[in-house]
Amino acid sequence: MKEHNCIFSVFGATGDLANRKLLPALYYLEQEGYLKEGFKIVAIARKEKTDGQYREEAADSIKKFSKRKVKDDVLKKLVLRIYYHRLEFSDSAAYIGLKEVIEKLAGGKCTKCDRIFYLAVPSYFFGAIINSLKRLKLAERERPGRPYNRVMFEKPFGHGLKSARELNSVITKVFAESQIYRIDHYMAKELVQNLIVLRFANGIFEPLWNKEYIDHVQITVAESLGVESRGEYYDNAGAVRDVMQNHMMQLLTLVAMSAPKSLNADDLRSEKVRVLEAIAKMSKKNAAKAAVLGQYSHGEINGKKVISYTDEEEVSKDSKTETYAALKLEISNEMWKGVPFYLRTGKRLKERATEIVIVYKNDLSRLFQNSDAVNNMMVIRVQPYEGITLQFNAKVPGNKVLIDNVNMDFCHECKFGPNSPEAYERLLYDVMIGDHTLFTSWEEVENAWHIFDILIGAFKGKKPHKYGAGTWGPEEADKLIQGDGRKWIGPSKPAYAEQLEKMYKQ
Repeated sequence: MKEHNCIFSVFGATGDLANRKLLPALYYLEQEGYLKEGFKIVAIARKEKTDGQYREEAADSIKKFSKRKVKDDVLKKLVLRIYYHRLEFSDSAAYIGLKEVIEKLAGGKCTKCDRIFYLAVPSYFFGAIINSLKRLKLAERERPGRPYNRVMFEKPFGHGLKSARELNSVITKVFAESQIYRIDHYMAKELVQNLIVLRFANGIFEPLWNKEYIDHVQITVAESLGVESRGEYYDNAGAVRDVMQNHMMQLLTLVAMSAPKSLNADDLRSEKVRVLEAIAKMSKKNAAKAAVLGQYSHGEINGKKVISYTDEEEVSKDSKTETYAALKLEISNEMWKGVPFYLRTGKRLKERATEIVIVYKNDLSRLFQNSDAVNNMMVIRVQPYEGITLQFNAKVPGNKVLIDNVNMDFCHECKFGPNSPEAYERLLYDVMIGDHTLFTSWEEVENAWHIFDILIGAFKGKKPHKYGAGTWGPEEADKLIQGDGRKWIGPSKPAYAEQLEKMYKQ
């Protein structure tokens, strides 16, 4: 049976995401032989360009941002698949031209080819794009035996619960849930996927993964970068919408979920939703006590002076947008009741790092209750030094019984090499084969917004606390966790960091 041609249409093809992530990911898929013969790419944007101009720019982006050595023959093969189409997203009449391009590339009616639509654009364009695709029958419900028809969306999905529901209503009038792929690229990171294996394929960990043995959990997503060229977007979003409501809640659900019935997408999503539903609901009053919001001022990072957030391009001089958020959550179920989860994220922090820290209870034998023994910990490093560290107590050599904490390290790239698929490489391939495992369901989105709508409302109109660029955030965030007799942990460089850095230079 002859394969259908596949037309992959990218809206927002001249944007930062397309250049940094999508084009290098498509190059990887070409190199690995995952793009079938009839696969064509329609790059859609509002700028005036020719096919040749865009292909040249695409080649430059791939050379600049690909983490793999770029081979000229593979690159040439990929760019010849790309066709540029100028389109004003809100001009519904102009979509006739897009349909003509797709049908020309497909070699017939668009309903005779597989179609993927990637919306790498702000969410306020979603409705106009979806409705225009529907009107011209570029998008429709899938039917058995017919070519597939799928749509991909970038986060944040909506600006709050109300807008997310409105967006979902527009989209589901055209596409079934089985055709919708909501991206959270953190889900495709190797160490995030490894969480499931770490927990459920190791009998030494899962029996201790509950309130009886775990004191608390910390999740940190720290960036040393500022808003870069995204000032306008970020000033309307902030740290809570940009990172905490999506990336961090995905990490939390994977840490806290019970064992799913199977590894298929529906069973995994079901367990993640149960965690979100069990998170203790906040009122505006207790939300203000459970969270701290901050905004970076000027400072120094890696010996370089950096400006304040309000001095960034396209940012309001009197902006109250948070660039930092710290939050304490509790999960009210039998597995986790009484175990706090502390989340923090921010821009212009001291270092770039994403870590999950599992801190075990310090229930020491009476033999060592007066010793220097500390809580055992497991540190799961998602980036940049992908790996897992287990910290435990050991005796210092000598005649006296002195205790020090020591580490056992697993370095992901030291073991498996530096060429594991990047997040977007895996996500694009999964859409082509119809695998929803690493994508976010509507139930997850809706339940997460239930939590963060309250938090955002509690701080609306309030000035965030200031913190110096190059620090770990405002002092008030330290007080938040110190009030429970705890402190923020790390991030820290693992022992294998030097080995990895040498590997990157080669």
